[in-house]
Amino acid sequence: MDVIAPRILFVFPVALNLRGHWAARVRAAAATYDVHVAVPIDETLRNLNLGGATLHDIPKRRGRPSPLAELRFFLFVLRHVRRLRPHLVHAVTIRPVIYGGIAARLARVPTLVLSITGLGYIFIGTDAMARLLRPMIEFAYSCAFRHPNSIAVFENDDDRDEFVRRELVSSERSRTWLGGGVDLDILQVSPDQMDEKMLVVLPARLLIDKGVREFVEAARSLRAAYGEVRFILVGETDSGNPATLSQAEIDAWVREGIVECWGWREDVPDIVRRAAIVCLPSYREGAPMALIEAAAIGRPVVATDTPGCRQVVVDGETGILVPVRDVPALAAALSRLLDDAGLRRRMGHAARLRAENNFSQTLAIKRLLALYEDLLASRRNSENARKK
Repeated sequence: MDVIAPRILFVFPVALNLRGHWAARVRAAAATYDVHVAVPIDETLRNLNLGGATLHDIPKRRGRPSPLAELRFFLFVLRHVRRLRPHLVHAVTIRPVIYGGIAARLARVPTLVLSITGLGYIFIGTDAMARLLRPMIEFAYSCAFRHPNSIAVFENDDDRDEFVRRELVSSERSRTWLGGGVDLDILQVSPDQMDEKMLVVLPARLLIDKGVREFVEAARSLRAAYGEVRFILVGETDSGNPATLSQAEIDAWVREGIVECWGWREDVPDIVRRAAIVCLPSYREGAPMALIEAAAIGRPVVATDTPGCRQVVVDGETGILVPVRDVPALAAALSRLLDDAGLRRRMGHAARLRAENNFSQTLAIKRLLALYEDLLASRRNSENARKK
């Protein structure tokens, strides 16, 4: 008699989360479990190798958040949870964590994993809308986290401590894992592959809280002294995020000649190989993949001394950390690295060593599969105890 593999349902808000950060982990899980993935399906997922995992289409948020769009997303997630009857739901990022967690409780899913990959606009934002929504989001989180057999996984201790302090989750039912790692065999150390001008690259969604405006202001202050340097934005706006920059503002920067905007790209690692410096002056992160990839490729970074960034970057060793929103400090750090090729090489070498010791995708996968097995075994033991 064949043993039926436990069923796992992943929930993602957009295809980019799956394609860019989770494909290897989903593929590894599919080798052991019956894996299903609820995600807004686009053309980029059609030929993605997920090891036989089954995709299920759910609606993508378009434009600004609205109660109707949120309800529609939740109902689609709940429908898939009830129809598939998974043994474990793994929800990733804010909306899936809240809606997937609540759906798992309503459908009596035995086990639940909730991955919080950053605090997002609601916790970072200081405007009236963020302050208004924060209590409601906290209540929604608390509803999701009340599942009796669940684990919340954070990407840095600062975020975990924040949720514990707000009594949204307990220390015992939470973990801190610094991202999902990268394939160190593919992202090899690369010698400088610079163009005729040095590139300073900011690879991120074009949001205010990614520090894009500070990056542009630093580039503006350096432009006269460093005419041989190109400052590049690699990413796109996000109409569903209240912190998104307007396309008009970005176009104005490009017309002024301060920065170039290359938009969303599939080949970010190749762009990083061409870069002299990777820059991420973010206000707060989970575990920024852009910085982890830069470390694996052997590139120094300039980033902010903020949760997420400081867990990846060792200040003065693998890169330079500067205060949040401090344009003069950001410009000074970029200038220091632009002026010193030897320092860039030393920091790049140290970054690769740190990646080898801390950011291996293989170790991240083993850790995740061990968590699944522990949770599923706990469920089986509880069921056996009840039968007795």
